[in-house]
Amino acid sequence: MDKAKLFNLFVLAFAISLTIQVFFLPKKDTTIAAPGINMSIEDDSITIPNIPKISLQNTGTGSVKILPCESVSIKIDSIGSVNNIATDAPAFCQEMAIDAGGTSVLPMESLYRLFASTAGKYIVTLNHEWSEKMVYFDVEKPGMIRSLLSTFIYQPIYNLFVALLTWIPGHPLGWAIIIVTIIIRLILLVPQHHMLEWQKKLQKLQPKIKALQKQYKDDQATLGMKMLELYKEEKVNPLGSIIPLLIQMPILIGLYWVISQINDPSNFYHLYSFFQDFNPRDIVTEFYGLHLAQVGGAIGLVFALALWVLQYIQARLSFHYTEKKKDKEDTKSIEKKDDEAPEIALDPAAMQKMMLYFFPVVIAVTSFFFPLGVGLYWFIGTLFVIGQQAYVNRKH
Repeated sequence: MDKAKLFNLFVLAFAISLTIQVFFLPKKDTTIAAPGINMSIEDDSITIPNIPKISLQNTGTGSVKILPCESVSIKIDSIGSVNNIATDAPAFCQEMAIDAGGTSVLPMESLYRLFASTAGKYIVTLNHEWSEKMVYFDVEKPGMIRSLLSTFIYQPIYNLFVALLTWIPGHPLGWAIIIVTIIIRLILLVPQHHMLEWQKKLQKLQPKIKALQKQYKDDQATLGMKMLELYKEEKVNPLGSIIPLLIQMPILIGLYWVISQINDPSNFYHLYSFFQDFNPRDIVTEFYGLHLAQVGGAIGLVFALALWVLQYIQARLSFHYTEKKKDKEDTKSIEKKDDEAPEIALDPAAMQKMMLYFFPVVIAVTSFFFPLGVGLYWFIGTLFVIGQQAYVNRKH
């Protein structure tokens, strides 16, 4: 075979091989898929000390790594670009790895000082090699009432919990609530004791009060003055029974507020300077199977019923008469006749019935709509008061 024929065969074989490769063999994709990143914000209106939640979603086919300090920039309409983020908030600079189709949240809680101190319109820009995205949100200052409540109620209670949790291994919220309850009950020990003493004195004053009501049934103004003189003479405060309750109301409001968002990152804003290294997310809200931040449910109902029983027992001990026979005779002797005018003056006996039957129900229903942690506080506190009541009853 001469060289010309050999060359022709070689060209023909190459052409056939090229044709098969192009048209019949599967193609190998050598292009690199460029991942895309979407950025979104949960709420575009933030009130201090809340923290914006910005999510990054990887819509590509490959994993993406992002360094927020290098890829994310922040501008505020009032001051311009925010600088020194790496120095002021090093936790913001930790590398983020986002898998294909996955979502990660920017660590905005590390910038809580910025959001807490500077209100205005924010622009957050993600500059990545594959995309550039922006989100906008407003940071507004809280109203005067919320600021006062935060400063004088929320922050002291929250930092009291933090102080205890830093000392208790594992940061269990349940034990902190029990210790806080004991501390508060010790603070209220003297006012609570006075309240229980006044209740007993009011019971002993019932015959005199009813005698005054009978004597001045047609002169309500004089009746009111005489009853006030009687209270002053016997050194009894008729409203003393509600003083401890009034003292506890701000505490209950604070406990509800604190326990409801005990793990929220915005609590970085509420930490006192000596607790700045504490992470609210380390607090364990589960306590012997109870989720103390839970509201309602079957466990909440059981807790509410148990609290109602304890409150009823405490009220029953508080308003128990040792001289029942005499009390019945006194009541019978001053029963209102048809021609008597209705009594308008405050009747301690009526108040006692309200405390016995009405208040336990109110407290039980209220506790059902509060976190279980608040119910635990109320439960332990009621046990404490029952012990005090038993002591006062034995004394009298």
